[in-house]
Amino acid sequence: MNGDIWRWSAMEIAGAVREKRVSCLEVVESCLGRIGAVNPAVNAIVDLMDAQARSAAVEADKAVARGDILGPLHGVPVTIKVNIDVAGRATTNGVAAFRDRIATEDSPLVRKWREAGAVILGRTNTPALSFGLFTDNKLYGPTLNPWDAALSPGGSSGGAAVSVATGMVPLAHGNDSGGSIRYPAYCCGIFGMRPTFGRVPHYSGTAPADLPIMSQLAVVNGPFARSVADLRAAMWAMSGHDPLDPWSVHEPVARPARPGPCKVAVLTGLDGVARDEETAAAVRQAAGWLADAGYTVEEVAPPRFAETSMLRDRLLIHEIRRHMLEQIEAHAPSAEVNEAHALLDATPHVDFDEFCEGLARRTSIIRDWLLFMQSYPLVLTPTAWRKPQPANLYAGPVSLTEAVVLELSPLHVPPLLGLPSMAVPTGLAAGAPMGIQLMASQFEEERLLVAAEAIELRAGAMTPIGPAGSAGGPAR
Repeated sequence: MNGDIWRWSAMEIAGAVREKRVSCLEVVESCLGRIGAVNPAVNAIVDLMDAQARSAAVEADKAVARGDILGPLHGVPVTIKVNIDVAGRATTNGVAAFRDRIATEDSPLVRKWREAGAVILGRTNTPALSFGLFTDNKLYGPTLNPWDAALSPGGSSGGAAVSVATGMVPLAHGNDSGGSIRYPAYCCGIFGMRPTFGRVPHYSGTAPADLPIMSQLAVVNGPFARSVADLRAAMWAMSGHDPLDPWSVHEPVARPARPGPCKVAVLTGLDGVARDEETAAAVRQAAGWLADAGYTVEEVAPPRFAETSMLRDRLLIHEIRRHMLEQIEAHAPSAEVNEAHALLDATPHVDFDEFCEGLARRTSIIRDWLLFMQSYPLVLTPTAWRKPQPANLYAGPVSLTEAVVLELSPLHVPPLLGLPSMAVPTGLAAGAPMGIQLMASQFEEERLLVAAEAIELRAGAMTPIGPAGSAGGPAR
């Protein structure tokens, strides 16, 4: 029985450890066994920390034996993306030239997870420089989608999502400035949370310089999980202020009261933007489930949706063009270079005055959204207007238009606004994962989680699964 601990949720593991029904070392050994069985097929964990994990588990078991006060994640195995500092490990960000960037201390969120009792089993893969909606690099190679290797696992936190979806760990860390948590969660059939900007501190001392300003305002860190309960515990455990991140806020990390049903704005289409019917069907299905749970759902467009997405693209792509493109061309695989050029070619150049005007306009857009959310505290959209994309989409040069880029607009809207959002799985479409996105107002993560629970109750569990074509198949 204990050999199947890897199937358990994070909360089941934490409860069993607290009640001394299993040891932390047993938990770690079970998950390491699962990693050995499935990771060679998917290449999600690229820096295994097995010796360190066993040592941490032994210390965690001593804390249980002493009767210490245990954190909410005590004994729970997790993974950390290779673009965030873990003491003593290289923060490569998927680039061979960065293998000597050895962190001397944990990033704040890693420290917070350790303080909550989590045990780090390894580091997960990312595209070079964490750019793009696919996960491949010259240092570690590609990460494969466990549902179908022909589909992208998502990016840039593809390794993190796959490590959770396949049962290697119950929780994983990712970060998101344009969908890098929510898109991998969507592609892999799990939950992914992008918290409110400032909720979780962001800092890596190995970075040679601070990010450009719009990138600073867009990036957040958040968790992946196979259940809403696990996602909630993981998010709260990594939240809170840290002076290393001046943008992180002193918002209380105690859980707020459980919000009841509310009005939900439902968006099933965007004028001039192509969509797969399966994505709209998933939104309508989730809206029906929410209505059954007491929510009032209305098909109404949030303010300036397309404008919000396009402004995010222009501001962030401007910074990529100025600060990242040369490094992408030097260090990334050809498909990622093709993706970068296609996105840049589809995004108008902005000069300094236009960039400043865009930052100012961002404030008015956020204001309009916050006012809208006084009437509609939740917004329900697709995670993207298209189904999970083929893994080889950028194998050759690709030409994109602004309308095609807008097919990713649900992913691009929250980073400009700084609002919390999460990817919620709803089932399968022709054997591939399908899901929706929920958005809420500032620091209303609990509202998202409660609504996601109503959907989870109807959709059921999709993961953990074995890699496509393996004998493992769906594990529950």
